[in-house]
Amino acid sequence: MGRIKENCPACDAQAKKVVAELDDKSRERFLKYSYLKYDGLLTDWLSELKPVVTRCERCGHCWYQDQPSDHQLSLMYSAGNRLHPEIKMTRDPSDRMLREVKKLKSLVVEPEPSFLDYGSGFGRWARAAVQVGFEVYAFEPSKLRGAEEEAPFSLVHDINALCGNTFDVINLEQVLEHVSDPFEVLNGIHAFCHAKTLIRVTVPNILRCEEGRNIWREWPFNGRRVHIMAPFEHLHGFTPFSLNNLIKRADYKTLPFHMLLRHYPITAIRNLFRRIYPPAGQTKQLMTSGHLSISED
Repeated sequence: MGRIKENCPACDAQAKKVVAELDDKSRERFLKYSYLKYDGLLTDWLSELKPVVTRCERCGHCWYQDQPSDHQLSLMYSAGNRLHPEIKMTRDPSDRMLREVKKLKSLVVEPEPSFLDYGSGFGRWARAAVQVGFEVYAFEPSKLRGAEEEAPFSLVHDINALCGNTFDVINLEQVLEHVSDPFEVLNGIHAFCHAKTLIRVTVPNILRCEEGRNIWREWPFNGRRVHIMAPFEHLHGFTPFSLNNLIKRADYKTLPFHMLLRHYPITAIRNLFRRIYPPAGQTKQLMTSGHLSISED
């Protein structure tokens, strides 16, 4: 059976509005998506799960109020097909990833820093961290996505295997939109932090999605690409405000503006304008779980 998420998962507000639910046309698109992406698996869930997207009236966060169980999600990801198999996949990090990880390393005080890639997927960010000089650990719950014969990092599929360890940098790249309770996940990350740990979080920005103004007209599938709120792959749609609210609820401290401006100037500048023009903000944050004492050199 699924789980019901009544209050906003980001800011915990109660005021919400339904923005997408199945009608005759969208049901046809749902069935097509279920067949192409998951060999019809999601079709079998309609008797117990209602694909309804709710939006928070306070922070704009969107989420599926009725969500699959962990077991169902595991079955879904195991059954997943690529919509465009002609596009080649790689485990090698991009130049952008390498530049980003180098920035993170420059902010860390420790001479031999450790790096946890939480929700590592195919391990591209973990490989980037290895190349830059981190001691790297990767957590990927899916044994299929995280399958590695000889990974150049320590790979675990059970987060409990890392209990007792703390890390200098923790990376959550495009993770929180996939989990049932992002607050619970972020709150749990505290166990792997010390006072100087730097945490990097990114999620898709629902205000800057490819669907644009057609976001709910094209939901849940437009026949060409995966929707930003594809059922039930993306359980959450973040805005810059909802991500910030979630971070504050989970008791993290974001990087001060002067440090963000120095190391991430585009992010800092865009964050300045987000209150005037919300889509200008980024759903990317750098934060700590303790007293801010990372390197400013």
